[in-house]
Amino acid sequence: MNSDTSSVDRTRSRAAIIAVAVGLLLFFVKAGAYFITGSNAILSDALESIVNVVASSFALYAVLRSSRPPDRNYPYGYGKIELFSAGFEGAMVIIAGLGILWISIPAFWNPRPLAQLDLGLALIIVGGVVNYLLGVYLIRTGRNVRSDALVADGHHVQSDSFTTLGVVIGLVLVWVTGWEWIDPLVACIVALNLLRIGARITRESLTGLMDKSDPEFMAKLVEAMQRLRQPGWIAPHHLRSWRSGATRYVDFHLVVPRYWELEQVHQTETDIDRGLMQALGEQGQVIIHVDPCIADYCPLCQMPDCPVRVQAAKPPLAWKVDLLTAGPPHPLFAQSNV
Repeated sequence: MNSDTSSVDRTRSRAAIIAVAVGLLLFFVKAGAYFITGSNAILSDALESIVNVVASSFALYAVLRSSRPPDRNYPYGYGKIELFSAGFEGAMVIIAGLGILWISIPAFWNPRPLAQLDLGLALIIVGGVVNYLLGVYLIRTGRNVRSDALVADGHHVQSDSFTTLGVVIGLVLVWVTGWEWIDPLVACIVALNLLRIGARITRESLTGLMDKSDPEFMAKLVEAMQRLRQPGWIAPHHLRSWRSGATRYVDFHLVVPRYWELEQVHQTETDIDRGLMQALGEQGQVIIHVDPCIADYCPLCQMPDCPVRVQAAKPPLAWKVDLLTAGPPHPLFAQSNV
């Protein structure tokens, strides 16, 4: 394990530990505010904090586990566990939303008088600000170190701060108007928002587990290949990419001159692997299936003084995502013959 990888792992672990510690502290703050005021809205905020702690603890486990190097049992490493963590977190958010609805709907018919709203409001406002800052930190750190678990946890924590804002607005209205039914109404609104957020987090984790294509990354990948392009890279195709934790995998087929020696083919593969990962700013691996050229590829080939050429070369075509992700019959043939 190199020093860069170790530094990334330490950053991921530190962020996950901070999330658990701050989540525990905020739960006790919000629970205290609930016992002081008796507010269903504050109870909903406190219940979400319980979810934060459980989900952050799972995220911590996932981050620690995903940092393990590949082994005989898991040759692609443990990075996918972070997507399981994100899915678990989404499910926990949905369960919290349903629980809040279960508690809050009956309160419309039996509203409770609220006490010491000033102190309760002060406590949850402080908690909301801390939660928002923690969410910003987790999202930023998660994106920098490519951790799905930290990003999902950050979005959840940040959404908790908006939940708190809604609770504060609702309780201020109760304080000003004396309408106690606003308290369970705010709690229900919080619950519905949690259901929406939980569904989004779960959906994103499932698309990650199924290796859904990322159009933004694929465009970046093809742009990098275009910049690094060499005459011997005749026709890339079947281009794909997926991610496991912080590790990015890219694979494609590449047509090369059929007269190249094995050493030259191997060196080309090595150059592409190193060059692409460096250009993309990723840690990962490029896997290439090499195909020897045939006469049909001559119009695409830019090799000077090719000893086996049977057709004249045409001006090089710009590589685009739809061309490089396709399989044979290669779309580049059609374009080269226009």
